[in-house]
Amino acid sequence: MAFLFFKRRQVKPVFVGSYGNDMTRGMYVFHLDIKNGELLKKKYYKTIANPTHLFKRERFIFACYKNGTGRPTDGGLWQYASMDLQFGLAGKSTDHGKTYVGSYVDEEREFAYAVDYYNGEVVTIPILKQKIVKVVQRIRHEGHGPVAKRQEEAHPSYIEMMPTKDRLFVCDLGTDEIVLYERNEKGRLIKDEEHSFFVRPGSGPKKMIFSPDGKYAYILNELSSTIAVYKVDHLQLTFVQEVSTYPQDEYTGTNLAGDILIEASGEYLFVSNKGHDSIVTFKINQDNGELEYLEYMEAEEYPTAMILVLNKWLVVASQKGGMLETFEVKRHEKKGVLFETHYTYPVGEPVCLIEGRGF
Repeated sequence: MAFLFFKRRQVKPVFVGSYGNDMTRGMYVFHLDIKNGELLKKKYYKTIANPTHLFKRERFIFACYKNGTGRPTDGGLWQYASMDLQFGLAGKSTDHGKTYVGSYVDEEREFAYAVDYYNGEVVTIPILKQKIVKVVQRIRHEGHGPVAKRQEEAHPSYIEMMPTKDRLFVCDLGTDEIVLYERNEKGRLIKDEEHSFFVRPGSGPKKMIFSPDGKYAYILNELSSTIAVYKVDHLQLTFVQEVSTYPQDEYTGTNLAGDILIEASGEYLFVSNKGHDSIVTFKINQDNGELEYLEYMEAEEYPTAMILVLNKWLVVASQKGGMLETFEVKRHEKKGVLFETHYTYPVGEPVCLIEGRGF
């Protein structure tokens, strides 16, 4: 009698939020094989609304939802307790059916903050007994930009903490402003007028990230398909450079910048393009933070979100292509930085990703 023994895979959980119909909309749990980059579907949780953004704080995952029904209990920010494949609702704050597209939870897990793209609001949500409760503060952004239809009013699209840990920032795609906020002792937000600033009109800032040492900021501008580089001196940001997110001499069609991230060593920056349908790699100058275009890899249609797992596996979610795919990051290779693994997995309309805990 012969026995077959299979070596146990080493994996990392990856959570995926997807738009879709009643059969595909919801949250998916995948295992990413850390040896070869293969994605293995493990679990599917149906949701009543389309998830727009995922944020992780320790064992909790906070999901923003789009209100697709008009009901006051739809949309909002939902909190889940997660452990590998398990995904249980711990709390929610719907705020009369508002749609949030981004969230942040402080390290102490005392307050959650979210941005409402459609109503131009930034909200504060206390966390009591480890559960989010009702919205206690709403700040409405005012203004507009020069791009018709997309910038006729304020559209806050992203919220995160500055490297200094003493300010939150919000990227407003509609007004071309990066708004900094202080927090008082009750967790309420107060605009920092002195350090808030505008990017080039019509840029449509979607997201801002920082180099690992916090010395440089990289603003992804969705509407102009550019990355603006700024030198960071505590809370003062000084413009350094602006580059296109894709080779414009090779593609003349419509494009929107999708997502942006930096690998842990701070050597390389990756950006996705929706239209050009690509992942572009830039090398970061360690002396001045400037970006140098290196290469691009073709992606499935409309690559909307990316995460980098273990600083080696780039997972890309392409909304219109209905596909997850992985690339391997190889440093100091003569033939490039990103390499196809040829592992893909079909998912309805994936739009957001977050890495789970543990192996």
